[in-house]
Amino acid sequence: MQTENKVKLVIWDLDDTFWHGTIAEEKITINLNALEVVKTLNKRGIINTIVSKNSYEVVKKKLLSEGYWDLFIMPSISYEPKGERIKSLIKKFNLRTSNVMFIDDNNNNLMEAKYYN
Repeated sequence: MQTENKVKLVIWDLDDTFWHGTIAEEKITINLNALEVVKTLNKRGIINTIVSKNSYEVVKKKLLSEGYWDLFIMPSISYEPKGERIKSLIKKFNLRTSNVMFIDDNNNNLMEAKYYN
C-alpha cells in the first residue's frame, strides 16, 4: 500500500455509529464491533477521533464512565456543522484527506464532509 494513501486517522460519529441510540435520549449501548475496531486501530498506530453533534460534557462523562475516553485524540464534540470541523482536524493532524476515513451513519454528514474536504 502506498503511504500517501494509507489511512492514518479515523473520525467517528457517535450516535448510531460508535454506539447504538442517541445519547441525548440517554438510551445508548456501545457498538462492541466499533469498539474493537478502535482498539485494533490504536494498536496499529492509527489515530481515532470523534466528530459528533452532541454535548461535549455529556459525551465525555459517558466515555469516561465506560473507560473509552482515552481511545480518542482531540475529539470535536459540539453542535457545529461537521464538515468544517473535520477540515480543521485534518489540518491540526497535518494530514491529507486521502489519509483520513470518516465513519457516520448519516449520508448528509458524509456528503458535507466530502464537500469541505
